Amino acid sequence: MCKKEEKVKIITTILATVLFSVLANAQVVPIVEMQSGGLLGGVENGKYLDAKTTFGRLKGEVKYSLFGITGKTGELTATVQAPDDPCEEFYYAKTELEGQKGIAVGTGRTWNPMPRSARAINLNDKTYLKVVSDILRLKGLPRAKAVIEQAVRVDLDGDGVEEVLLTASSYGGKISPQAEANDYSFVLLRKVVAGKAQNIMISEEYVKKTVEFGAPSRFEVAAIADLNGDKKMEIVLFGEYYEGNGADVYEVKGNKAVAVKLLGASCGV
Repeated sequence: MCKKEEKVKIITTILATVLFSVLANAQVVPIVEMQSGGLLGGVENGKYLDAKTTFGRLKGEVKYSLFGITGKTGELTATVQAPDDPCEEFYYAKTELEGQKGIAVGTGRTWNPMPRSARAINLNDKTYLKVVSDILRLKGLPRAKAVIEQAVRVDLDGDGVEEVLLTASSYGGKISPQAEANDYSFVLLRKVVAGKAQNIMISEEYVKKTVEFGAPSRFEVAAIADLNGDKKMEIVLFGEYYEGNGADVYEVKGNKAVAVKLLGASCGV
């Protein structure tokens, strides 16, 4: 065997050893949605794990970084607890910041969850208020007042073109068992597809008639972050109704918002 072949063999062996070592020592990175307190799941070697699998890999207290819509907001520690009645698949993360908005991502990650920053938009922007009004009219609520609760610009996929996320709701951040006519809540993504801005609805609910106990749902964006290290940012939604809440994760593919099936948490009756 010539010296060149020997060097190639040695380098290949070293690289294989390093790769094996990295994979063998890879840590699961847990992800917690803070308002619900639920473990959404985790990431290992860039692959998503469901909450049950993630819980099985955790060992006691874990350190996390806290992220909101526009960036990192702090650090915290949390201990995830096993499910209990009445929510047999809900893994509750006990932290010192209960009720805080955002998500907590384990500090064992090897990537930056915020590769690009989000910028706030004026909630009274006439262009986007018209977008909301047009949707309400289209959904059969022409008399509903357009109210924007969250509005940000962010380049989700890193292509240099910013998307717009809007949360619109009539509930004023509060929820009750009663639903009034013209109540609504939705989260909308505005994305340029083939040179044209398109509306991509992520979650929505509209009330056309007053009901005494309708248990309406309210949605909001909990965080925008790269959850698996692929440099594309996912959208984490928090949702609630009168006796329950939870969170889901969406990734944008073309002109669709697709739920990440392995990630999610919910508890309610």
